[in-house]
Amino acid sequence: MFSERKVLLVVNPISGGTDKDEIFEQAIEAAKNEEFDLRIYQTTGDRDADQICELVDHVKPERVIVAGGDGTISMVAQAIHGRGPVLGILPVGSANGLAVDFGLPTSIPDALKAALGENFVEIDAVSINGEISLHLSDVGLNALLVKNYEQGESRGKIGYAREMLKTLGEHHNFEVRITTPQEVIETDVMIVIIANARKYGTGVSINPVGNISDGFFELVIARKLDFIETAKVLTGNTDFNPEIMQIISVKKALIECLDRDMHFQIDGEYIGEIKSLEAEIVEKYIKIAVP
Repeated sequence: MFSERKVLLVVNPISGGTDKDEIFEQAIEAAKNEEFDLRIYQTTGDRDADQICELVDHVKPERVIVAGGDGTISMVAQAIHGRGPVLGILPVGSANGLAVDFGLPTSIPDALKAALGENFVEIDAVSINGEISLHLSDVGLNALLVKNYEQGESRGKIGYAREMLKTLGEHHNFEVRITTPQEVIETDVMIVIIANARKYGTGVSINPVGNISDGFFELVIARKLDFIETAKVLTGNTDFNPEIMQIISVKKALIECLDRDMHFQIDGEYIGEIKSLEAEIVEKYIKIAVP
């Protein structure tokens, strides 16, 4: 007889470019050993959020576990927000910044153990033009990199490195005005990062002062750099020279691109070119299972 403990596993079959059979096998084995009722949903790119909402309302799982990258995790988090389940993460995507931030295990058995365990943290989110960001969003350089990576044919670290070199050759700095309750900053920038967390999925620490549960997000403002310094920022090998990088903690901000529309991404998903962004903290947005 099945336990009343129900768990929904959401799998992005193309995240990270890896075969997901191992995840299915180990999740089914864990379900058998722990005597819980496991349901599996594979994303298709068509009405996934709606389908997950309907499943959660019907099945009423205590946990929803996501096997995917930051974009998939963010989508599922929005689908289950306010519905009660704790969100577990199996970091198998191309970008797994949230997993890195929480120190989640990289092996599937250990990650499953954490996802089904008793420990969790309640984290904030950032609402950006009405869209939810759990992790890191940005305007400028990295958003263009995300676009190029999405459109590129290669996956994994080699594909990422190839697109990074392409992006460095394409990107141009832009003029921005940032308005917060405390100040107005008008400057020439390479990138403006809206950081709820600390690290990109590649492991690059871009926001060392970040705390995902403190009721604030950070704006990381990187000013005009040469090719070498720009590469250092993308690979996390730069120090936080205040003449180059400025970090401010805020609850809300307006970001306006003054000279042209700029590339924008949320949690590893390319959104498009924008003229302005309004960002505001949403406290205690969702519960995340941690070791």
